[in-house]
Amino acid sequence: MKRPDARRSNRLAWLVVEGQDQRFHAAMRDYADDGARLTVSGLMGIPDRFFLYVEPDSIRYNCSVLERLGNTVRVEFIARAENVRFRDDRRA
Repeated sequence: MKRPDARRSNRLAWLVVEGQDQRFHAAMRDYADDGARLTVSGLMGIPDRFFLYVEPDSIRYNCSVLERLGNTVRVEFIARAENVRFRDDRRA
């Protein structure tokens, strides 16, 4: 169920696991200031905590999984960093 304060979205995002080369393509469907609902192509291997890079906005969120249902993941935003692009952060 969609939260009343959530805003509809269809943003390209990447789920990245710290310390690993793994990344997962995702679509941010609904989001609020404290979390989002993501659609992911495959949920296997996605840990309880990861970084979420939202490319069009150049934002990186530190996320914690709240719920998994089918190909949907509901996450809580723990921290946020501005002006961070996934492809630039990978080179560092």
